Amino acid sequence: MKPTFIALLALCLCLGGCGKKEPVKPKVDPTKHKRFLWEFETGQGGYSSPAIGPDGTVYVGSRDGKLYAINTKSGGKLWEFETGGSVFSSPAIGPDGTVYVGSWDDKLYAINGKTGVKLWEFETGGVVRSSPAIGTGGILYVGSSDKKLYAFRTDSKGLAKSPWPMRGQNPQHTGRAIGSGSSEPTEPNPTNPDSPGAIPALPAQPNNSKQ
Repeated sequence: MKPTFIALLALCLCLGGCGKKEPVKPKVDPTKHKRFLWEFETGQGGYSSPAIGPDGTVYVGSRDGKLYAINTKSGGKLWEFETGGSVFSSPAIGPDGTVYVGSWDDKLYAINGKTGVKLWEFETGGVVRSSPAIGTGGILYVGSSDKKLYAFRTDSKGLAKSPWPMRGQNPQHTGRAIGSGSSEPTEPNPTNPDSPGAIPALPAQPNNSKQ
């Protein structure tokens, strides 16, 4: 009897729930927000963070395999560059306008930020999901799922002078923009108490041993 009862109860619950409709989630209309400016639709969603060039151009990748350049004032597409895989990588921009980005096609791309024309590409041994970082000397660093970190010599001497040229805003990913008259932050010197970030000396421990 028990198995029959349980089966009938399950059938009743199933039939009772079949007629219920899932609540319809209201669509959000961004145009009604007072701060809304524009929106740009890519072919698919994505995880790439946008980067902003010195002229205000917005660069962002998408799962549709493309890197987009967008007009910051109108939200209109300036150009698109198609890779062979999804673009989860966030672009980095050099002062010469070159945009660097990785792709799931195992490649790192260098793209002309004005025209969207490919300058060069490098194929790694795995997916490039990480975001490139540019050092002040023009060395470009990027990681790959092949368990390797790659370094490339480029003509981009540091980052573009932009409010948001890359994730973290500077090669150290500290989020602090470095002014034109200031120098790169250096590692603190623990032996010099006047050095920024130096570790203060600990007070001498009392000697409790009997004389």
